[in-house]
Amino acid sequence: MQYCINMYLCHRKEVLGMYEKEVKEKTSQILPKVVGWRRHFHEYPEVSGEEKETSLYIQQVLTELGIPFETGFFGTAVLGTIKGDLPGKTVALRADMDALPVTELTGLPFASKNKGVMHACGHDGHMSILLGAAAVLQSMKSQLHGTVKLVFQPAEEEASIGGGRHIAASGKLDDIEEIYGLHVWPELPVGQVGLKKGNLMAASDRFYVHVKGKSTHAAQPHNGTDALVAAAHFIIDVQTLISREMNPMENVVCTIGLMNAGTRYNVGVEDAYLEGTVRTYTPALRDKMEQRLGELLKGLDYTFGTHSELNYVRGHSATINTPEKIDFLDEVAKTYIGKEHITHPEFPSMCAEDFSYYLEKFPGAFLWLGTGKEGTPALHNASFALDESILPLGIIMEAGACLETLAKE
Repeated sequence: MQYCINMYLCHRKEVLGMYEKEVKEKTSQILPKVVGWRRHFHEYPEVSGEEKETSLYIQQVLTELGIPFETGFFGTAVLGTIKGDLPGKTVALRADMDALPVTELTGLPFASKNKGVMHACGHDGHMSILLGAAAVLQSMKSQLHGTVKLVFQPAEEEASIGGGRHIAASGKLDDIEEIYGLHVWPELPVGQVGLKKGNLMAASDRFYVHVKGKSTHAAQPHNGTDALVAAAHFIIDVQTLISREMNPMENVVCTIGLMNAGTRYNVGVEDAYLEGTVRTYTPALRDKMEQRLGELLKGLDYTFGTHSELNYVRGHSATINTPEKIDFLDEVAKTYIGKEHITHPEFPSMCAEDFSYYLEKFPGAFLWLGTGKEGTPALHNASFALDESILPLGIIMEAGACLETLAKE
């Protein structure tokens, strides 16, 4: 099998790049509009499940580009279709649409006008890049061997809604043979394209813990059961679970990010509430973490006399790239943007992405598009702002990948 893949890649190298010049020219022509689209998205962000105006704007742009689309199959999602003039297979490109409940602090002239909502994860860039790639591909329909589906997906940030999960299961993409997507990435330098085989982004689960004790006067702790002390021990037990029970060579993170307990300084705590997240890559480790958190709470109750409850909620699964599709993107990147713009990250990220659901069902790849420079804030930071110089790189990669994978053999 590997021999066949290598032979295929060698053959593709000989013909790869036939669209390079035209893709770059058309990207340059459409770039001012792409920047305008990106700034509009940034100025009017909407949180998961509420992307109504965002969806309408995407529909407007697709209409202007002459690209047919459909809606109504899941929330605010939009599915555009570019059918080439020549026969061939069907592939897909995907961008996420939602913003975060964050109050923007960038000071940009096109900063968010929607109070308490911000595109702090770069989805404004993802949508505008996909629209730019769509414009390029639509203008080259006569050379397109097959069909490209354009997936504008809501609710990536909210696992309980699960935009990627629902669209992957909707049947709307059942005719595709592969799918590609990207994420802006401040951990890579501006202009670098990160390509990594296999594990790329982790599964993300969320858990809720209620530790119930018995309230009493703070001066008489022996008359009550202090839920706060018990919860504090649970936090330490979780850290010990990670550092002493889990294989240090496996990817697993457990972080408790929220704790609420108590009503007054001199009253023993009756109820403590904690929320946290677990990040893993393997189903077995995911199952083990859920099991062990429950067992730790049972031990806690035995030790302190509390009554604890665990609600463990599965979120996005792990994003695992198809190795041969990364090999393909590597050749596209070398030809279209140059090997100096390619990075092969050594380690995966413990952040999560619901592109995972597409890759569970279809071959494909998810790449990172570097937007980092000295002082660049992290994703989900109120001061995060992507460098717009990366927009053409994203367009060239998406359009080039589609044209090349659909090229007649």
